[in-house]
Amino acid sequence: MKVTGKRKRNAQHLQENSALCKVCTSSNSFVVRCCVKGSLLEINDRLIKQPDLLNTSADREGYIAIFMPKPADWLKIKDKFLSYDDYKNLRGTC
Repeated sequence: MKVTGKRKRNAQHLQENSALCKVCTSSNSFVVRCCVKGSLLEINDRLIKQPDLLNTSADREGYIAIFMPKPADWLKIKDKFLSYDDYKNLRGTC
């Protein structure tokens, strides 16, 4: 999938409940859902070779995907997201 241009042609459109990936540990597996209706712009291929990035660098190199919501949807959902400081506090990495 190659997303191109200002209008992000060829982007895959996902719903809030669309599955992005499955994260597996030695004892469990978890389905990661999109949680945002929008266009999928990029998947982080580095996670295939370096799955530890999800734990060691989740706020930088360990991202799963990049999305672009529609502007009208963005205004509705932006207040539901955590701030960066709240995210760090939740993960206990302050």
